[in-house]
Amino acid sequence: MRVYEFAKKHGLQSKELVALLSENGFSVSSHMAMLPDSALNFLKDKFEKKVAPQPEKKIEKKLESKPPAAGPMQEKHAVQKEEKPATTKEEKKVSNAIPSQQNTRQAAPAYTHYDESSVRDVARESVAAPTSVPLAPAILSDFAVLIGKTSGELILLLLKWKVISNKNQLLTEDLIAKIAQHYGIPVVAPVEKAVELGAREQLHAAAGEKFVERSPVVVVMGHVDHGKTTLLDFIRKTRVAAREKGGITQHLGAYEAKTEHGDLVFIDTPGHEAFSKIRARGTHVADIVILVVAADDGVMPQTIEALKHAQTMKVPIVVAINKIDRVEKARIDIVKRDLATQHGLMPEEWGGQTLYLPISAKTGLGVDKLLEMIVLQAQMMELKAPIDRYAAGFVLESKLEKGRGAVATVLTQQGILRVGDYFVSGNTTGRVSSLVDSSGQRIAQAGPSRPVQVAGFNELAVAGDSFEVVDKHTFLKTKQLFEGSRQQAPSSRTAQEENAIKILIKTDTNSSKEALIEAIAKISKKSEKGFLVLQSSVGSVNESDVMLAHDTGARIITLHVKAEPNANILAQRSSVVINSFDIIYKLLEYLQELALSMAPIKLVRTKTGEAIVRKVFDIKNLGVIAGSYLKQGIFTRDGSVVIWRGNKKVGEGKIISLQRDKNAVKEVHAGYECAFMVEDFKDWQLDDRVECFVERPETTKK
Repeated sequence: MRVYEFAKKHGLQSKELVALLSENGFSVSSHMAMLPDSALNFLKDKFEKKVAPQPEKKIEKKLESKPPAAGPMQEKHAVQKEEKPATTKEEKKVSNAIPSQQNTRQAAPAYTHYDESSVRDVARESVAAPTSVPLAPAILSDFAVLIGKTSGELILLLLKWKVISNKNQLLTEDLIAKIAQHYGIPVVAPVEKAVELGAREQLHAAAGEKFVERSPVVVVMGHVDHGKTTLLDFIRKTRVAAREKGGITQHLGAYEAKTEHGDLVFIDTPGHEAFSKIRARGTHVADIVILVVAADDGVMPQTIEALKHAQTMKVPIVVAINKIDRVEKARIDIVKRDLATQHGLMPEEWGGQTLYLPISAKTGLGVDKLLEMIVLQAQMMELKAPIDRYAAGFVLESKLEKGRGAVATVLTQQGILRVGDYFVSGNTTGRVSSLVDSSGQRIAQAGPSRPVQVAGFNELAVAGDSFEVVDKHTFLKTKQLFEGSRQQAPSSRTAQEENAIKILIKTDTNSSKEALIEAIAKISKKSEKGFLVLQSSVGSVNESDVMLAHDTGARIITLHVKAEPNANILAQRSSVVINSFDIIYKLLEYLQELALSMAPIKLVRTKTGEAIVRKVFDIKNLGVIAGSYLKQGIFTRDGSVVIWRGNKKVGEGKIISLQRDKNAVKEVHAGYECAFMVEDFKDWQLDDRVECFVERPETTKK
């Protein structure tokens, strides 16, 4: 029996069992560990004999009269039987904003209702300034916590020093020293304690902050067509995969899912190689990674890439071997062997730490077991988030919507995000005008680990940027600084760019635009005639786009968007080409063919014939004509000649007139006499040797 199986059977928590066994000298690494006979007997003696024989009512009376002092398990059961205090309407509002807890056996934290001003006062004054700080590179948000400031204050300070940054910016030692000097905090040599995991949480907890359990964020990764979206479909009981163009996911979607085991937040990532940055962005916010590998395909390039992202971010990995309904059982062991021997993911049943679960996303076989393991893994991680500070999160995706303007999918990581909040995100600002959850419903607020679509951005946000709520004063000051620092950089294009194929890019989201530009850059490097992206933006093709394309001689390339009716009419009148695509690899194939067709034609200069000058005619008002005998090959009227006198080259030029028997001809063959004139050459002499050359396109033999 495994640890989690014993815990489930007896209504206990796996993490507490692991702690209990470790305290009593049993070597147990995780909830997936097999219990040896000695450990199993120990647990049976401790729990089954004390709890099983007694009726439930007697246990309640005993707990009420005298709580046992045997250990944390009994204390937990005592807390469970205590009556919960009455909840006010205002407290319910705050409670409803927090994701529902997976663990119903543990007493939920007491939520206290704070109004907006009091919450933010706590957020700003929660941590006192330290006596010193370590002189070592640090993330801006972490360093702000360390010195008792908000991230917004540091961003504003850096902007005054003409350093544009965001919450996730890595501050150099020089900047650390400069900021510390500005606030009058001495710096010291770094020590190990400064980089301990959980240091931020300890600082805030010491200041009396309220932490709540949050839903785990699970990112689903893998190769194209290995069943990632189909797996999420089965979990969410929706048909997202059927709506994806070409059967592939081309955006990063975040979804809430309520399961029998608890609430989970899933992030679906695209598998096409062009979306590498989007996959990396998914692992940045994830608590657990599900690596989906199709049993029939095995380990593929994007599988390896996704695995490296997860390993770099040190995120726990659960391998879901999909499509087991299509293959023999031996294929499952082949996938395990490949991942274990080549990538270090040793299966738990082989003595490793990685959990492998065979599933069929299409039929649902094994999916319930997968969800159970994810929830158990999350319980062991003890995921919590603070709520009584400014809301902050991470921009997963951004796009333009009619009637709402610039919107972004934001995953909140701390605090409670409310309609009306002022915020700073990357190099843009805004005020929340509406919040929409993953099911499309408008909501008034969102707690930690909840993906929401936020409207109210002044400009389109950049996917991957941080998102942080600030007070109105900070918002106005930041907005003013951003507007003052925006300057158009002078465009200096190289000759190669000027000769490139000019295109305008229009996509539906910022991530699609980012992925497309990166893919186009790769094509340009491999092509003789590359591409020059004159403009890339999000939204439908409008009349301004068409006018720019007409003025610059560019093509318009779109992904997932169409042209507006007026723009279509203008494009037809202006002969502007608009190529629209719904699948990225179809678009890239078109661009590759376009680059190949418009590549400069290579001309090869080939000798076609040779002649000897027999007579020279100087005709008034016409020029000097060389009468010649063609020894070999062909002389053509479109050719050029090189004139030799002995072994010395005396001239060259293009044939401007060719005659035979006083008739103008296109070509003359060997054995015939002819006469010709050469551009810019008149110094003919008898016995000059003349070679004829023609430039022809290079032919490639297959």
